Amino acid sequence: MDRINSRISQVYGYAVCLITVVVMLIAIKQVVDAAFDLSDPIRADGGGYGRMGRPITNFELYKMEARRQGPTRNGPTPAGEKASSDSAASDAELKTMYDAEREAAIGNARFRAIRSLVGNILLIVLAGILFGIHWRWLRARDSIPLT
Repeated sequence: MDRINSRISQVYGYAVCLITVVVMLIAIKQVVDAAFDLSDPIRADGGGYGRMGRPITNFELYKMEARRQGPTRNGPTPAGEKASSDSAASDAELKTMYDAEREAAIGNARFRAIRSLVGNILLIVLAGILFGIHWRWLRARDSIPLT
């Protein structure tokens, strides 16, 4: 019976060590991804596109896409106003929209990347502690001869 309990505890110890190594490998990959996202937050999640589907990597591209998509106003055209390119946003309005959308995308990507970094680094530390505790326990246990 002592030998069965010994095997069960040994399997438990090695299983915990294996699981913690796998968790650390996955968390390390997530830390690397978050570091890349922090280095270039514009391209982090949206691939350089904002919420309106326009590119936010460059104002000229944003402006061309906005002109192609047509007026930025919602709803019917007010009386006395032509429904043409005249009702499109001016360059100043587009620049303001571009800057706001770009800043929002950068802020959101940075927040997610920092949250991921902190969470995954904490996970690596905790998994490392669990691994160390169980590995030392297994080594001490294996050095005691069974009677």
